[in-house]
Amino acid sequence: MSTQTTDGADRFEWTELDRRAVDTARVLAADAVQKVGNGHPGTAMALAPAAYTIFQKMMRHDPADPEWTGRDRFVLSPGHTSLTLYTQLFLAGYEVELDDLEAFRTHGSKTPGHPEYGHTAGVETTTGPLGQGVANAVGMAMAARYERGLFDPEAAEGESPFDHTIWAIVSDGDLQEGVSAEASSLAGHQKLGNLVFLYDDNHISIEGDTATAFSEDVLKRYEAYGWHVQRIEPAESGDVDVHALHAALTAAKAETGRPSIIAMRTIIAWPAPNAQNTEASHGSALGPEEVAATKRVLGFDPERSFEVADEVLAHTRRALDRGAEAHAAWDKRIAAWRDAAPERAELFDRVVAGRLPEGWED
Repeated sequence: MSTQTTDGADRFEWTELDRRAVDTARVLAADAVQKVGNGHPGTAMALAPAAYTIFQKMMRHDPADPEWTGRDRFVLSPGHTSLTLYTQLFLAGYEVELDDLEAFRTHGSKTPGHPEYGHTAGVETTTGPLGQGVANAVGMAMAARYERGLFDPEAAEGESPFDHTIWAIVSDGDLQEGVSAEASSLAGHQKLGNLVFLYDDNHISIEGDTATAFSEDVLKRYEAYGWHVQRIEPAESGDVDVHALHAALTAAKAETGRPSIIAMRTIIAWPAPNAQNTEASHGSALGPEEVAATKRVLGFDPERSFEVADEVLAHTRRALDRGAEAHAAWDKRIAAWRDAAPERAELFDRVVAGRLPEGWED
């Protein structure tokens, strides 16, 4: 069974295998935290549909080549929910395997408690201190625009091999920080149309409901910064409405004259029967009984841990094929650019290699 929506030229398909893949990510997050005894399962469970939609339906990337110049970038600003990222890296076929998820938050593993750049393939920046990833993403978007202006300024919008999108998931805690306000104001001023924030508006912090300290209208603030703003509500089930999410992400990507933020209302730890929408699920294991109960709700065997069906993994690993196709198409575009602009190509190669220009000492 699959459901499809068509919005203009964009076609979105959501199959039973997609649903099972999202639920697999949820169960893996719950199991990983339960095994090590500490961590942040709730947000990873709630954000699984959103992260999956970005990695499998929206983002241009090649899991076989995480350093590919033509890739989009993904930033997980709330680094404490690192399993949101690790499960998608595993499903898509990066160098993260099931054993790595089982070794979550253990010394020397590829899956530390917070994502670390240079340690795990597919992690674009180290995050953890709230607000830092917001500023990192703004910096990446500014750098991408500068790179395009330096190497391919005459190309039409979306036609340059240097065009790519910065996707970031940000949290309540991130947007409470001063550094995120400063960086977001700068992004609006710079009109960074290659930047998309997905704001996890779950109303929960480690101390309880965010209403105890945070009651502002975030979207009005970002509108004042000069951002394109959207809001999506949950589906009737309480889960993320993936069709509304995809439509919002598509609209955000099409908004090239200013940065975009999408406020997405989520229920932390959904669909855990007792832990959902509680601060307890933010920063501690659910407990064996609640993990088992959640697996029953999702149709998994409560007696099995780290369960991944072969057909689900085969489906999600098709990201490798899509990545190879996107990479090959980009290779043709960059080759055509090199032929048309040999001097700029020479500059690009020198910059990538980190070489100073000849005669710089003179």
